[in-house]
Amino acid sequence: MNGTMSLDRVLLYSHDTYGLGHLRRNLALARQLLTSSRPPQVVLASGSPVIDQVPLPEGLVRVSLPPVVKTGAGEYDSLDPSLGISLVRRARSAVLSDVVTRWKPDVLVVDHAPQGMKGELLPVFDVLRRHSPSTRIVLGLRDILDEPERVVAAWEADGVVETLEHVYDAVLVYGERSVFDLAHLYQLPPAVAARLEYCGYVTSATPVTPIVPPGLAPGADYVLGTVGGGGDGVDVLVATAKAAAAAGLASVLCTGPLMSAADRAHLRGAVGTTPGVVILEHLSDIAAAAAGARCVVSRGGYNTLCELVSLGVPTVVVPRAAPRLEQVLRADTFARRGLVQVVHEGPDLVQAVTRAVAGAARGTPRPHEPLDLGGSARMVEALRRLTDRRPRAVDAVDAVDTVDGRVVVGRTSTGGPTVTSGLPDEVLGVPA
Repeated sequence: MNGTMSLDRVLLYSHDTYGLGHLRRNLALARQLLTSSRPPQVVLASGSPVIDQVPLPEGLVRVSLPPVVKTGAGEYDSLDPSLGISLVRRARSAVLSDVVTRWKPDVLVVDHAPQGMKGELLPVFDVLRRHSPSTRIVLGLRDILDEPERVVAAWEADGVVETLEHVYDAVLVYGERSVFDLAHLYQLPPAVAARLEYCGYVTSATPVTPIVPPGLAPGADYVLGTVGGGGDGVDVLVATAKAAAAAGLASVLCTGPLMSAADRAHLRGAVGTTPGVVILEHLSDIAAAAAGARCVVSRGGYNTLCELVSLGVPTVVVPRAAPRLEQVLRADTFARRGLVQVVHEGPDLVQAVTRAVAGAARGTPRPHEPLDLGGSARMVEALRRLTDRRPRAVDAVDAVDTVDGRVVVGRTSTGGPTVTSGLPDEVLGVPA
């Protein structure tokens, strides 16, 4: 080895407990890394239960973590009811520890949760210190997490600020300081603020060509309704169908893969007599479907709004107000810039969405203040700056590969594959 370090191996961690937001953002970042001028190997460690339903970038290697579901603020349960959350947390930590020990990434990029799901990354950080001390540890944060008072209180109670101070080499914010000054509003200490960089908003690097959604007549003008993963939002889709019909337009309602059977049945019953309605669980390219719409009605999730702003599609946002105010704060901020219209949920939701869609569907250009959408490229630049010309303490293994769909993170002395998948041996049989 020549004693220097470059960006050859990137491990992305996405805890993925609710919806599709974290997964979609990490896939956009992975795609940017894999299509850059010097593409590294990229491994995504994800606990998403629906990752098989989402197109993955070519060349991305996946490590599956046992999935969990969020049950409240900071509370989780195993998606598999036969496994306790304590066992699942230890299993996830052990899988991640095994990967970093064998593969020794140049950079670990942690999405959103500085300590991981219920602190599952804390033992992984200890493993990195012992087995791969040259690995750079980076936190990637979306523009807004929640109202500042709640974030400051939660981070203080959980010791997150200490983790930021003593573990992370850099904090990359996927947003703009002028939109939301995260360092100031979340009261980050000077040592952490000095390592923080605003990269701009993250969008997909893939060119978007409008498509006709399945089930819709070619040439039909339509309103697209989307509520992310679909864990909530059925009332938003009902309002979208009613509003589109009132404007003389068809509607395409994307429920998302996480919508419950009860909510799907309610939706079909509520719009059963509404003309021009197409209901789909999943769109393989929702950005392409949005690009062909007269307007879009959506939740206020980070990835959805970034994509819609980048497309320039007239957008009506009905932000989720619980369990946190992240979407409300983002939607209201974007609205002040003239980028979207906002309708807050209430008893007159159908009437309010109908008025907003009628205006948005006219397509009249509105004055607006643009967003910096260069976050994906700047993230790659920031990671390269962290790793270029840094000495490596230890050699890395040759490659990451897959065998029969399982993750191979190294090779034995005889050249055979070393495979990690499912629950690690050291936690099998340990009671939760």
